[in-house]
Amino acid sequence: MIAGLVLGFIGVIGFSLVFDDFREYYDPREMSEYSIDSDSGTNNVLNLSSGCWVVNVEGDDSDYDVTFQYVENGAAAGEVSDDCRSDFQASSGDVDFSKLTTLDIEKTSQVLVIIDCEEEDGCQSPLYFTNSEDVLFEMAGDFGLWAVFGTCCIGALLFPLGWLLVSINKSKDARVQLTQQHMVTAMDPLERELNSNQEILTTDQLYKLVRGEVPEMEAKQTNVPSPFSDADTRVRKQTPKKTGGSINKASSYTHENPPTDESWKNWDES
Repeated sequence: MIAGLVLGFIGVIGFSLVFDDFREYYDPREMSEYSIDSDSGTNNVLNLSSGCWVVNVEGDDSDYDVTFQYVENGAAAGEVSDDCRSDFQASSGDVDFSKLTTLDIEKTSQVLVIIDCEEEDGCQSPLYFTNSEDVLFEMAGDFGLWAVFGTCCIGALLFPLGWLLVSINKSKDARVQLTQQHMVTAMDPLERELNSNQEILTTDQLYKLVRGEVPEMEAKQTNVPSPFSDADTRVRKQTPKKTGGSINKASSYTHENPPTDESWKNWDES
């Protein structure tokens, strides 16, 4: 991320230094191969290579009436087609340019340029003929421009990549801290603290570390049905056996040994 910031800063500084050179690619005064002044004559013959040519003039072009014709065998032939598109846009910091037309040249040909000026004192600015394809090739071969552009692109790529790596590292650190916190808090649910002498976690602690909670303890069931269909293995409480006989004791009194009190009468009366 720091490298991306540094490269981006260097790219911006480098672009500000080469900006003047970059702007010259769109200045017809610097990039045009031919220029025609109206004072040089009304008839001018140019040898134009194949491509899409852009014709510009400084200032306003309202006074210019220009005709472009092919020259074959020393005589004027058909007019040159303007059916081509160009990305070249003339611009400069001190002069405004107007676009007269474009010339679609399929192969290297001689072109006759006829300039008619509507005003006598007009048409003082020259015409600039710029091959837009040649300008693009020169821009593509500019090592300084590519170096600045590449530095900016690498900086723009490294900065978000570094930010992404920092975010991933922060998330990993937070995950490790959270795991350590779980290890500390993964203690016995009854004691709520980890024994300092304990080296291996218990089953409940491991379960809480993974699931985050300890299941509720169910009450121990004693009357569990037998898993066998032909036998009952449940433990049953044995009831004490009853002993037979009467609870009354036999009397020790006989006819020869009657009781000395009158208690037998009370029993008989009741």
